[in-house]
Amino acid sequence: MKISIITAVKNGMPYLKDAVRSFELQDYKKKELIIVYSKSNDGTDNYLVSLKKKYKIFLDKNTGNKFDAINIGIKKSTGDVIGLLHADDIFFNYKTLSNIADKIKKNKLDGAYGGVYFSKKNNLKIINRIWEADNFKRKKLYYGWMPPHTSLFIKKNIFTKVGLYSNKFRISSDYEFILRLFFNNNFKINSTNLIHTIMRDGGDSRKIKLLLLKLIEDISILNKHKLSVFIIIAKILTKFNQFFKNKKINNKYLNEFYNI
Repeated sequence: MKISIITAVKNGMPYLKDAVRSFELQDYKKKELIIVYSKSNDGTDNYLVSLKKKYKIFLDKNTGNKFDAINIGIKKSTGDVIGLLHADDIFFNYKTLSNIADKIKKNKLDGAYGGVYFSKKNNLKIINRIWEADNFKRKKLYYGWMPPHTSLFIKKNIFTKVGLYSNKFRISSDYEFILRLFFNNNFKINSTNLIHTIMRDGGDSRKIKLLLLKLIEDISILNKHKLSVFIIIAKILTKFNQFFKNKKINNKYLNEFYNI
């Protein structure tokens, strides 16, 4: 089973180097990295030139919407399973892809999601928040539940059935995609009960100036799926306890990203 990893990036330095390094450190052999970038002004373009002989790199000539870029990556991928790795993030350990592939095979899953650690922007070892992955129950969707889409690993043929990410939403397209995916009764998708990713804090959905846009998009998505807008409140409340699970990590894998 081949796994395609898609990274969408614009102005991704210096953390993009950690994301690529994290992919390279994975012990799983049947893998490919696809990077889709928008024109940048921080050295990202020059760095990607150095990677062209090793990885598939494509320029997003359209809107610059990260979900458009992800869709390009999905179309260009040749793997059986597709996962995402944002330019700010890293996989949890050396065996992340191996463990995910093993879970999907053994449990005959169409897709899987896992836990995510959210670290300080400038220190991957300090974890501010933890999203823990438990087993899927459809009723949870009515209470604001959604796995981080960067923790999702989905068989490529699923996208032909549920469609790609919508480019109508700048912030919340992942939420709209997850509702389409998890409300479909034809797929077997469940938790691996593993941590998949360490994400640096500071994504679009956390920026204060974009919170209003996210709220507007979430309401539009809920209306589209004929769901109560009060789910937004539940969605916010489900995050509160995540902030009381702080921890520090210090291991050989994380030391790979520091001059130690």
